[in-house]
Amino acid sequence: MKLTESQTAEKHASDERDKYIQIYARTHDRFLAFEKKQLEQMRRVLMILTYDQLKVLTESCTSQSQQSDNSSSTPATPNDNVELDAARHHKTETDWDELLLQISQIMDLSQKFCDKCSQQRDENNKLLLLNTQKQEENVKLLFDLSLAKAEHEKEQQIRMQLEKQLSETNTISEQLSILKTKAGKNDVDFRDMKSHYDNLFAEQVNNIKKLVKERELLHLYIQRLEAENTSLAAITNDNETAKLLTYSSQAPTTFEEAWSLIVKLREEIIQQLKIKEKLKNDIQQLQYNHKADIREREQIEHLLNRDLNVAKDEIIVLQSLQTEYERVMSLKKDLEKQLDERANELKTTKAVANSFTNQLKEKLEQITSAKAHLDEENAALRVQIQKLKVDLENNELVQHDFVKLSQSLQVELEEIRNSEHQLRWQPEEDYSECQRCHSQFSVTWRKHHCRHCGKVLCKDCTNKTIYTGPNNRSSRVCDVCYTLLVKDSQPYFHSSVPDI
Repeated sequence: MKLTESQTAEKHASDERDKYIQIYARTHDRFLAFEKKQLEQMRRVLMILTYDQLKVLTESCTSQSQQSDNSSSTPATPNDNVELDAARHHKTETDWDELLLQISQIMDLSQKFCDKCSQQRDENNKLLLLNTQKQEENVKLLFDLSLAKAEHEKEQQIRMQLEKQLSETNTISEQLSILKTKAGKNDVDFRDMKSHYDNLFAEQVNNIKKLVKERELLHLYIQRLEAENTSLAAITNDNETAKLLTYSSQAPTTFEEAWSLIVKLREEIIQQLKIKEKLKNDIQQLQYNHKADIREREQIEHLLNRDLNVAKDEIIVLQSLQTEYERVMSLKKDLEKQLDERANELKTTKAVANSFTNQLKEKLEQITSAKAHLDEENAALRVQIQKLKVDLENNELVQHDFVKLSQSLQVELEEIRNSEHQLRWQPEEDYSECQRCHSQFSVTWRKHHCRHCGKVLCKDCTNKTIYTGPNNRSSRVCDVCYTLLVKDSQPYFHSSVPDI
């Protein structure tokens, strides 16, 4: 915003300066055109006046002697009255001196004015050159500022991208830490489950081994019982046979003995039947226990198979978790590596950004100081423009005064042209120095007359030559008269023609 205001102020100052320069150039052109026009009129008047003066001079030279002889004897006539009236309108030497003095003053004033115009034109050219340089510097500074802004915006975009990447990296790092925590927890759970499964498997294996051993022992016990039962049955049959043989050999003799023997045998048979029944029940109980053991073993085997399948599934899951954990750890390492690389890049970018920011700050300070300097110069240019405006107004006033003087001079020249005044030659004895350069006359530095104005001048001040009269004779004239008489000559108030 400040830069825009500075540009607006500078543009306004430049427009004002250009406007005043254009006004000055137009005024100067009009002034030169008017002055050339006035000079042309003065040349025409003075050329006519010169011819009339030469005519009057020749006539006065021829008739002066006659007038001196006849002045006492001849009475006054109407022609003499006319000549007296014409003499009243003729200009004297003093009038010519005053007129030439006014012309010299106008010449000096014009010379000063033209010198001042030249100085102002030079100052304007310098100001234009300085303004052009300052505008080029402003354009360069604005270009540098735009480049700095573009680089700053680019650095801001890079910084935003890096901050976004850093936030993404932080998010990935947080996710990685969460995954790492989950992986550690899964690892602990896997180890616990593996330990639990190993313990359970060892316990089941021990139980199976114990059951197998008990089954083998039970089978051996059943076989032993069957063998004992068989041997016992054989022994019992043998004993009964022996007893029968014994009883048959020892047959009772009486009824009481026989009855007691029968009762005794009956009791023994009942006892044997009880023992047999007990053995049968024991065998059935053992068989039932054996079948129950088999069923329990099958159930245990089924449970063990089921647990084994579950353990296998868990092992597969744990293996997949282990693979995922290894993948996550590898990803973690890669991300940590990328994070380190990004951190290094961020550090490097931050260092570059800080350096670039410092450079931008330095450039901004330089631009600010240059802007302040340009503001001061613009203020100085405004002051100079104001001065030029005042000088222009003064020059317009001087021009106005000069126009008035030129008009009055033109009126006087018209009066001189109409009066047909007799040219009076300035006597050499009345002047000891040149009336223009004021150099002292001597034997070597002789006196000369200007053939147009009649002034006593030196050789250098009458070094111009013109060709006048009916015979086109050469005559020495001064610089002023040469300027007035020769149309192609430079103006007498300026050493060179101004180029606007």
